[in-house]
Amino acid sequence: MEAALLRSPCSLFFSNKTETSRKNLNFKSKNFSVIRASANQSADSVVTLLDYGAGNVRSVRNAIRSLGYNIKDVQKPEDILNADRLIFPGVGAFAAAMDVLNQNGMAEALCTYIENDRPFLGICLGLQLLFESSEEKGLVKGLGLIPGVVGRFDSSNGVRVPHIGWNALQITKDSGILEDVGGQHVYFVHSYRAIPSNANQEWISSTCNYGDNFIASVQRGNVHAVQFHPEKSGDVGLSVLARFLQSKSYTAKKATKGKASKLAKRVIACLDVRANDNGDLVVTKGDQYDVREHTKENEVRNLGKPVELARQYYKDGADEVSFLNITGFRDFPLGDLPMLEVLRYTSENVFVPLTVGGGIRDFTDGNGRHYSSLEVASEYFRSGADKVSIGSDAVYAAEAYIRTGVKTGNSSLEQISRVYGNQESWGCRVQDCKSCESGSSWGRICLVSVHG
Repeated sequence: MEAALLRSPCSLFFSNKTETSRKNLNFKSKNFSVIRASANQSADSVVTLLDYGAGNVRSVRNAIRSLGYNIKDVQKPEDILNADRLIFPGVGAFAAAMDVLNQNGMAEALCTYIENDRPFLGICLGLQLLFESSEEKGLVKGLGLIPGVVGRFDSSNGVRVPHIGWNALQITKDSGILEDVGGQHVYFVHSYRAIPSNANQEWISSTCNYGDNFIASVQRGNVHAVQFHPEKSGDVGLSVLARFLQSKSYTAKKATKGKASKLAKRVIACLDVRANDNGDLVVTKGDQYDVREHTKENEVRNLGKPVELARQYYKDGADEVSFLNITGFRDFPLGDLPMLEVLRYTSENVFVPLTVGGGIRDFTDGNGRHYSSLEVASEYFRSGADKVSIGSDAVYAAEAYIRTGVKTGNSSLEQISRVYGNQESWGCRVQDCKSCESGSSWGRICLVSVHG
């Protein structure tokens, strides 16, 4: 490989300075207790956030605010250079992110900020972009701060790609922000990873195993980055964020020593949601779409309010909450403002992954305005969803591919994964997709189901 291919916005590397399931099926309370920082409007209470416009960073915002901090958004490269502390919650595809950073001049500002050893926390893609390049869309240059190429997980050894779920951290050095986190489960969702090597060994602060060992976090000086999502890892993740922010008023109760060593089984609360006859969203259950009580009133069966139930499930130890809008297939989802509000309010206090499904497809409204499935999914992401669950549209796309052998690029799966990555779009109703090819990307997406 020619060196020119790896030339990145950051031309200089840093100088040499300074098996147990997470919980059983009886919901357990989480073993971290975070005491929120009390912060005023001073500079010490402000966190600069680099949100380049892709995916759900609402969860990161809510986590930061829950710890008592205010947020300043990056509007121009100078905002990066002037930040006292910077969090970069990278979401989506490597190439798309680098395009945005390069086009608006923020890549160079990021390099300068990090090379000056300023307080930095990268999350997920925010870690991967620090490396020299990625193989996600061919060979794409990264920021070039850490030696190594980000490659796809090797599915030939039997692991499913993407890597989604709660997995265990193995701490390799004391990095401060990972105190008491070793042996605990944290939440991952990614298809690509960086591999430890002699060249990047001094950066690595923890690893994780999924088929093989990959880099779960890095640290040098004041620069930190994690492959997992602290904002979606419950109280364990909140403790990581709080330690990075280094609030003088923050303390954390010491956690029970972790014994986790591998991917955990998950407890996922699946909530069917629809409007009742009064227009209020309720959680309901029934036979197929028959969710009405067999009474004279024939009202919609009401099992509770979505936001309240989601918070209770989280408090009781659920690893994930999934909302399925069971009337979304017949309605215009972007016109369903109450469902979007459910996501927004839930994400304020629920720090585990949120999945939403129902009606995610191309749509034309009554005025003739066409909305792509990407636009629909993007609005869900902006409102607080971490993943979208695609039902019938996934089946139709797989059937068309099997019939023609051609990927048009126009299906909802392709539109969404092109911008957000395969791990953000999930296909349901696998029972309808009997002839999916197990080795193809279509088969992988269709065989994963959030809601059966």
